[in-house]
Amino acid sequence: MTFKSVLDIDCGIRFMYEDLELNSSCARKMLLESEMMTSKREIDVYYGKLNELYTKDFKAISLKLMCLKDIHTTIKRLGAGVVLDDIELFEIKYLAMISQDVRKLLLEQRITAVNLPDLKKVVEILDPDSLNIPSFYVYDSYSEQLAYIRKEMRNISGYGKEIGEQEREQLLELQRLNDEQEFQIRENLVGKLLEYAAKLEHVLKSLSLLDIMIAKCVQMKRLGLCFPSVAEGVETFYCKMFNPMVKKALEEAGKEFCPVDIAFQNVPVTIIGANMGGKTVVLKTLAVNQLLAQFGFGVAAECCCVNIVDKIMFCIGDDQNMQKGLSSFAAEMLAIDSVVKSIRKGENILALIDEPARTTNPVEGTALVEGLLEVLPSNAGGLVLTTHYNIKNDKVKRYRVKGLVDGVMDYMLVEAESGDVPHEAVAIAEKLGIDREWIELTRKHLNN
Repeated sequence: MTFKSVLDIDCGIRFMYEDLELNSSCARKMLLESEMMTSKREIDVYYGKLNELYTKDFKAISLKLMCLKDIHTTIKRLGAGVVLDDIELFEIKYLAMISQDVRKLLLEQRITAVNLPDLKKVVEILDPDSLNIPSFYVYDSYSEQLAYIRKEMRNISGYGKEIGEQEREQLLELQRLNDEQEFQIRENLVGKLLEYAAKLEHVLKSLSLLDIMIAKCVQMKRLGLCFPSVAEGVETFYCKMFNPMVKKALEEAGKEFCPVDIAFQNVPVTIIGANMGGKTVVLKTLAVNQLLAQFGFGVAAECCCVNIVDKIMFCIGDDQNMQKGLSSFAAEMLAIDSVVKSIRKGENILALIDEPARTTNPVEGTALVEGLLEVLPSNAGGLVLTTHYNIKNDKVKRYRVKGLVDGVMDYMLVEAESGDVPHEAVAIAEKLGIDREWIELTRKHLNN
């Protein structure tokens, strides 16, 4: 799974991507193409680098990275021995200069998160006059013959004075010789730079990675994210877990996000509660945090331990597909069936299912959920589903949204012994200001 492939999962991961303050297009491209990490060693190494940067002052480095350009194609052409033009040679020179500056800053702070080779020789090759300015052209100092030709051209052309036919022909011949000399010099330069092509490619990747990691550190501090503990085959738990996208939306509306605690392992987990109780938000938050942990971001919790999985399967909402002629119920059943098939194959997945069979009648809906929990008694990656049906299965772990407390909605999760869903729908509707007569008639029918 690439990062780009998960951006459309409706959980808030796109918000986290767009919130990153990346400096360069090559860093953005690298992040989008990055693969989800699925081994503890890989994840631990990555977070070790991120943790090192987190404690450093990287403002000066960030300023340098603002000048970073994606010159992958130019480096590839250099590696193939193609004679580069002046613009391409400038790109090589500028990358080497940025790398040298960043390398110096990293050494000063003893930062080892990325390794930048010394490209001093590359700068010297492309800056023969030691001007140390971000520009390039074929300098006179590369060739005495080129310097002589250019001097003769200046003597003939002067400062825009009128020249005769004979002088014009001389000037054209000198221009031809100048072009030949410049081509030979650029060919020479490419020959000298060829041995540095691999290092230049490494530098471009390392600087892009550094840009990504710095942006993640900045985001962690701004949003209050934590470093996760990750392991294989352990209980996943979150303390004070939150969803950054939902939290921001609530804060903009003058409200507060209620963080929740949750833990699960291989036994199925059900979350019950009335509609508008925040159950779907919990699933979205579990999805986004699993992705954040395995793509090397800060995780939205006070602290957590995350079990590593190979894939996340998220079944949420009405998935009606008109093109395939599927109703929302049919599409939902097929999506959940794919989860069942994956788990039966032994795939290491985190399965998150929101209100299964919600669109059918309560009798069959309850039976479908009961059957699902029996057919999937265990899953190494974790299975969490929300429901508003009364589930009697006593082999699952149950959470309940705390619900209305003194007329105020409390979205915290508490472990529950019973699978009976609390009857709070009417009270919530009344709190929303729904038509009074409708509420009274509803209560009348309930009492009957």
